[in-house]
Amino acid sequence: MIPVHQSISALAGLGLFLSGLHMLAVSTQQIAGRRVRKFLGRYAKGPLSAAMAGTLLGAVTQSSSAATFIGIGLLGSGALELSTALGLSAWASVGTSLLVFLAAINIQLLGLYALGMVGITSLFNLNRYKRSRDLAALIFSLGLLFLGLGLVKEGAAGLREAAWVVEFFKISAELPVLGFLIGVAITLVTQSAGTVSILALTLNLSGVLPLEEAILVVCGANLGSGLSIAMVTSHLVGQPRQLALWQCFVKFAGVISLMPVLMLWPGGTSALVGTLTQHLSVSALIAYVYLVLQVLGAVLSALFVKSLLPSLIRLAPEPLVFTRFAPRHLYAEAVAEPGLALPLARLEQGRLLAELPAYLDPLRLGEVDPAGVLPNGERHQAAEQLLAQIVEFVTETASNSRSDDDVATIFALTARNEAIHSLQDSLHSFVNTLAGIGQQELATAMVESLHLVLTLLVETLSGQQDNRDFLVDLTADRGDLMEGIRQSLLSDSNDRGSRQSLFVATSMFERLIWLMRQVLSIGDLEPQA
Repeated sequence: MIPVHQSISALAGLGLFLSGLHMLAVSTQQIAGRRVRKFLGRYAKGPLSAAMAGTLLGAVTQSSSAATFIGIGLLGSGALELSTALGLSAWASVGTSLLVFLAAINIQLLGLYALGMVGITSLFNLNRYKRSRDLAALIFSLGLLFLGLGLVKEGAAGLREAAWVVEFFKISAELPVLGFLIGVAITLVTQSAGTVSILALTLNLSGVLPLEEAILVVCGANLGSGLSIAMVTSHLVGQPRQLALWQCFVKFAGVISLMPVLMLWPGGTSALVGTLTQHLSVSALIAYVYLVLQVLGAVLSALFVKSLLPSLIRLAPEPLVFTRFAPRHLYAEAVAEPGLALPLARLEQGRLLAELPAYLDPLRLGEVDPAGVLPNGERHQAAEQLLAQIVEFVTETASNSRSDDDVATIFALTARNEAIHSLQDSLHSFVNTLAGIGQQELATAMVESLHLVLTLLVETLSGQQDNRDFLVDLTADRGDLMEGIRQSLLSDSNDRGSRQSLFVATSMFERLIWLMRQVLSIGDLEPQA
């Protein structure tokens, strides 16, 4: 029978460990946060730099899942290309092994030292600054984590005498795959291979889990981590989903390359483990197994990246909305040089303006190819995201501007960003208002008129044709005409719902015409050499 206080100690230790792990993730995000993302976007460009940056990212976050999601965010912002993000994600798992190695030391003593350091900083009021408080929170979370592991180790020591534990390991000795499956299952719940590996190491040190079983649990945890990422990101599409599936492959590659060695070694896993423990401590051996799994996965994935990329694209093809609204001209390095960055921002604005006529496609299905028509809400969300990236790019460039000419251009870009936002919002509402009312003569006339004016506006601003004088006439005030149309709608006896939608749409039509005149007055978008 296991003493009650040992059971409570093990449960309390598990609670401290998991709480410390959560606090560690929060505190590292507060310390690193935007700076780490900016660093990765700027320096993780080549294969070698991506590997080094990925390892650093894994060491900071201590989670391959978190590193994958950071890579997804950098992909979405255009700061990283897919090939670079793949290398970053693969090597992030190597960095997560740092915590496993720390856990191989005298765990509880390390935790007490960490908590003691936090106590000293509070005693002498050393954490009065935000950076000091963030660092103290990081050390405190590590202290909780290691103290919890120490309690788990002490509390679990009594388990080795329990009859059900003895019986379980008799069965697992006959079925080695059982430990592997346990590692997979627990990791699917915890979503962290490092967490499960540290627990396996702790249980081994307490004498509960034999070394061979602990190694199999670590291998299973590695595969479970990849499956967990694939499951959590099942709702994603395109490059974000490709990156998640890639992380799953990296984990799988590490397992299938190491497991045959463990299974086919002369004399079996026990013989291999016996040889290795002559040179390494048991805890260090478990930590090295975890590290080897991550390195093998990263190296194998780098060797096969070109052949696997087409399969990733087939499994998670890019949606049409991404290919049309992904940034093409915004580079983080350019913001330091306004003379280069501002023309790039104009080019990206030109792409957004060129997409404005297609806002009306859902109302012009007889005139356009249905395969290229995007849902109104999906289009609007993607267009607004791209516009937000342009706004951020211009704002960062403005902070580096020293020239009066740059300032004038920045004001023009900012004014055009605001005008594009208003146009996109108004077009989105206009399409929503007229959707579902059927073929109404007035609706068709407004839609085709707007499409014509938008097309001429894009041609003029991009320098394709000079329609400026014609556009000035087309966008002149038509208040009296529209008011007459509204009065006729009020007196019409046809369907009330359609009349109401048309009545609202006439006001939106007027606003859109006025907004296009404002955009025209800002100037063209043709970038200067």
